Amino acid sequence: MNELGMMRMEFVIGQKMYVARDEDGETYITSLQDVTDTHLLVGMPLHRGRPMVLAQGDAVLVTYLSDDAAYRFSTVYRGRKTDRIVLYLLDRPQQVTRIQRRRMVRVPVILEVRGGEKPSYGTPERYERWFSSDLSGSGMCLVCERPLVPGTHLLLEFSIPGSKGPREIRTQARVNRLTKLEDDERHRYAAGVEFLELAKADEDAIVAFLFRKMAEERRLR
Repeated sequence: MNELGMMRMEFVIGQKMYVARDEDGETYITSLQDVTDTHLLVGMPLHRGRPMVLAQGDAVLVTYLSDDAAYRFSTVYRGRKTDRIVLYLLDRPQQVTRIQRRRMVRVPVILEVRGGEKPSYGTPERYERWFSSDLSGSGMCLVCERPLVPGTHLLLEFSIPGSKGPREIRTQARVNRLTKLEDDERHRYAAGVEFLELAKADEDAIVAFLFRKMAEERRLR
């Protein structure tokens, strides 16, 4: 983890948060509902529809994302209260740790991707079948048979698993880098692409999928 230092942080009502007992624990998703001088009140954290079961005094690790970074802090669960919905009370941290978002959510994952070079208007004349080698909330690495020139704009379509079934993602992207895969018998290329104009709901779905995948992989270790 590349920590960039401790800082005070203003919290935003409604921001999504990821709660775990520790770095190796299951990740539960919630959102911030209220802030007081001493506490953060969040909705009941859920993992695949299951609530997080905590005892008063349990320590937890909370991560949340902004546009260009991720933040993490340790806190203590102080109990529940009900105000239309069940809320979990967490100690308000004095400081949080800012970490690089790219490293935080970039996960090796193989997905089938349908894509093509974006024309000046309309849709690509020809779609190709590619595969991802990793994925983040801001882009992916594509494994392709032919070189995709950096700067090229693409249209991409792929699906990710979701709690209510597969979610179809369709986005524009730009090729930022290209390398030739070493020791690849098929002489393929790796193209790092950045998503452009990705819908916020789609980005949230990708990040949630990656957190679930990381938690699942940790349990298998």
